[in-house]
Amino acid sequence: MVFFELILKGFFIGIAFIIPGLSGGTLAIYLGVYEKLLHSIGNIFKEFKKSIKFLFPVFLGIGISVILLAKLFSILIEWNSFIVLLFFIGLIIGGVKPIYKKASTNKLTLSSSLSFLISFSLIILLVVFEKTGEATGIDYININFKNLLLVFFIGMAASMTMIVPGISGSALLLVLGYYTAIVSNVVGNIFDFSSILYNLEVIIPFTLGAAVSIILFSKIIEYCFKRFHSQSYYAVLGFILASCIAIFFEIKDPSTAASFEFQIPVYKDIFGYISNNIFSLLGGLFAGVTGYFLTKLLIRKEQKLKEASNE
Repeated sequence: MVFFELILKGFFIGIAFIIPGLSGGTLAIYLGVYEKLLHSIGNIFKEFKKSIKFLFPVFLGIGISVILLAKLFSILIEWNSFIVLLFFIGLIIGGVKPIYKKASTNKLTLSSSLSFLISFSLIILLVVFEKTGEATGIDYININFKNLLLVFFIGMAASMTMIVPGISGSALLLVLGYYTAIVSNVVGNIFDFSSILYNLEVIIPFTLGAAVSIILFSKIIEYCFKRFHSQSYYAVLGFILASCIAIFFEIKDPSTAASFEFQIPVYKDIFGYISNNIFSLLGGLFAGVTGYFLTKLLIRKEQKLKEASNE
């Protein structure tokens, strides 16, 4: 039973790889597996059997999620990203209060405040860089040693951001210009056997880079949470709240183009979009509220399971 629960939790965490602005670390905290995930990865060689017993079903769930949902979410976002992404914004906001409770001490310190401000600013700068940058991104990767090495390092960077709550690996791929090439055209077409060799040539170095990065950085992050508990959780709060803004800036008007990549962002004329798309507005608000209460439900369930296991 625990095995299948961990697969399911990994499945939800895997969604973060697909949705720009959504963090796998954030979902892992909400699902109650984040600290154990860090510990298992950081001690995989010291506690190999115990770590694998936990990590295998989680990463199996992540893999299943990414493979099955990459194409589906690509279609849904092209259909109406306002509704889809507001659901995930609601999902994130629903878990802010429990994170705040974990972060809070008797007195708010200067270091905790700075942690929040720095982490919040980093994500906003990431958004500004992405929206003002002139790089358009690429659709496909030319297979040569130099590019495969680059994909390896991109995998390292993307996975590092995914184990830090609030930072989105998919958003980083957008900034670097490799989101379409890796997520949409490789992971989303993993069952297209006519291009299986190309897909494997991209996935293998990316996955290796991700694995190396996760093992290297998980120990550092686990230490930060133990040694600087309040500051670390305030940093997470900054990342999480800023990621809501980051996701909002990814919302686009589906009437402007068939492909999500070429659709015009709604923030350029938000009031015009709302006035002309009242049903999308209502659908988005409903989706946001649904996401909010879904997270509250998941967190409440995790707390009850934790309390029952401690009795």
